[in-house]
Amino acid sequence: MHLQKGDLVALVSPAGYLPDKLIVEQAQNLLEKWGLRSYVAPNALKQSGHFAGTDMERLSDLQAAMDNPDVKMIWALRGGYGSIRIVDRLDFSEFKKSPKILAGFSDITVLHQKFLQKDFETLHALMPVQLKNKIPKEVIKQTKSALFENRISYSFISNSFTTGFTDVSGKVTGGNLANLYSLLGTDMDFDTSGKILFIEDVGEQLYQIDRMLIALKKAGKCKDLKALLVGQFTDIPENKPAFGKSVEEIILEHIAPEIPVIFNAPVGHTTNNFPLILGKKLTIAKQNNTIHLSQ
Repeated sequence: MHLQKGDLVALVSPAGYLPDKLIVEQAQNLLEKWGLRSYVAPNALKQSGHFAGTDMERLSDLQAAMDNPDVKMIWALRGGYGSIRIVDRLDFSEFKKSPKILAGFSDITVLHQKFLQKDFETLHALMPVQLKNKIPKEVIKQTKSALFENRISYSFISNSFTTGFTDVSGKVTGGNLANLYSLLGTDMDFDTSGKILFIEDVGEQLYQIDRMLIALKKAGKCKDLKALLVGQFTDIPENKPAFGKSVEEIILEHIAPEIPVIFNAPVGHTTNNFPLILGKKLTIAKQNNTIHLSQ
C-alpha cells in the first residue's frame, strides 16, 4: 500500500491535546509539497482535559477517516495518551474495503497493534508535533519513500552493546515499550514469535524499563525472536540512588544470548525519527559498525 500524488490525508488527534495549532499548518504544507491533499478532522484541535476532545469526539474523527474511501492515509497529529480509551470501539468493516496507511508512533502504538491484529501494515513514523523542530532531510526523504514507495533503506552506527549476528530478516512488530506492556494479557496481546521486535520509549525510569522488560519476558515475548531492534530511549530521569545498570545492560539481561540485539536504531522520540513499516519484512544487515535496515 502506498500513496500517489493527489491522494487525501486525514489529520486526526486520537490521543493527547495539541496546544500548538501552527503544527497543523506545517503538516499541511509538507503534505502539499509532496503533492497530497489533506483535511483536519473536525475535533482534532479540541481539548477535553488531557485529551484532544472527548473519547467519542476522537473516536468519531478516527472512524470517519477509516470509513472514508477517499482517504488514503491517516496521520496522527501527536501521541500523548488516549488511544487505548477508544481502540475497542473501532469498526473495520468499511476500512477493509478501502485500506489506508496509519502513520504515527508513541501512543499510536496501540492503534498500530490493533491494525496489525487485523493484518494491515502500518507506518511507525514522525508525527506533525515533531515538525516544530528541525527534522533532518534524510528522515523526511525516508518517510516520503515509505509512504510513496512502501520501502525504506537507511543505515546507522551501532554501539558496542550490539550482539554479533549475520544478516537477519523477518516481519517487524512493536513500538513504544510502555504501550506494548499495557497490552499484555489483553485481547490485544501481540505475537512476536519468529518476528523482529522493535522497542523505544521516552521519560521512563530505568527501573520501569526493567519492570516492563521482565513482564514481556514472563509473557513469552522475548523468546523465539528473529531479533530485537532497540530504538531510542530518551529523557530517562535520574535514579536516586543510581540504578546501577544502563538501558543496554537491562535489555541484554532479559534477552537470550542467541537472539541478536541491535541497539541505537534512529527511531523514537527524537528529531532523528526514521520510519519503520510494521507488519512488513525487515532486513537487518551488519558491516563492521554500520547497521543497514531495508524493507
